[in-house]
Amino acid sequence: MKTGFGTTPPATMRPEDHPYSADRLGPGSGASRMAGSPVRKVPSPSDLPGSKTQVSVVDDFRRSWHDGDKMQLFFTKYRAEIRIYGIFAFAIFASWVLISDGDFSFTLTLASLISMCSFLMMCAWVETHKSCQGVSVKMLEIYLLLQFARLCAVIPFEGYLPFDKSGDWFYQVVEAMTFCFAGSIVYLCRVQYPETYASEMDTFDTRFLIAPALVLSLVLHPQLNAFTPSDICWAFALYMESLASLPQLFMFQREGKVHPWTAHFLAAQVMSKVANFIFWTSSFSELQDPRHLPSKYFIGYWVLIVQGFQILLMGDFILQYTRCVSMGVSVSRLLTEEV
Repeated sequence: MKTGFGTTPPATMRPEDHPYSADRLGPGSGASRMAGSPVRKVPSPSDLPGSKTQVSVVDDFRRSWHDGDKMQLFFTKYRAEIRIYGIFAFAIFASWVLISDGDFSFTLTLASLISMCSFLMMCAWVETHKSCQGVSVKMLEIYLLLQFARLCAVIPFEGYLPFDKSGDWFYQVVEAMTFCFAGSIVYLCRVQYPETYASEMDTFDTRFLIAPALVLSLVLHPQLNAFTPSDICWAFALYMESLASLPQLFMFQREGKVHPWTAHFLAAQVMSKVANFIFWTSSFSELQDPRHLPSKYFIGYWVLIVQGFQILLMGDFILQYTRCVSMGVSVSRLLTEEV
């Protein structure tokens, strides 16, 4: 056996050639006794089922829960996902216990809370990594605009607030925090870390989203606040939110890749939209107003259609995202043929 830079790699050495092998030391040696005793294998990340094959997260957990070492590797492998959804779960549970009185309309607060958490985590990621890579600022600017419009409808008036106790103040605070986080991310991308922002990839012309939404909100809007400018603002936010994700999806296609943090952000936005849709499914009749003649008979159904369109628009993305998460595949591979 050679020494120094000429050392033979351990993988090519035969067991019987090792200087301390049981065959060389004899049957009575300690090495012989150790060789005959069972050796507990220390698991590595490749020992987890999902490392080499595409299996579900549930299968990974089921095969790992009885082994402490493998369980530790499971939490290491899915650390990002566990952290993200853990924060969501804690925020929702704490709000339900401490603030809500259990009314069904808390679903509307829940939708707002999920959206706020997604902006908070994106803001934290950008600041932690000092990078805006993969983030569509055009999308964030749309969210900034629509959040401002929504605040104009829910802070001075009560027509669009949840009946639940969370609608007394908490819902408005969450919406205001969402606005602040969206503005913070735009600031980080435009001012703090502009060299990391891929503006050449974020080329979606948002004027084609803003102008139609504005015109539509002038024509079709509920009257729950009984103050037309405020009702128009609420409708404008609704229409803009249904299209807000388009710049980010367009950027995914331009870059040919998906960054995990933006994928998790969009998935959370879909969850928020589903909660909104569930709420308005049971409450859309309140939007019907005989005094508003142009749309008194169908404005409630129209709001439901717009809410449903938001979910359908993200349907393919959320399907691929769900498959990635369930199979233990990184969401960065969302556009690949592996999913």
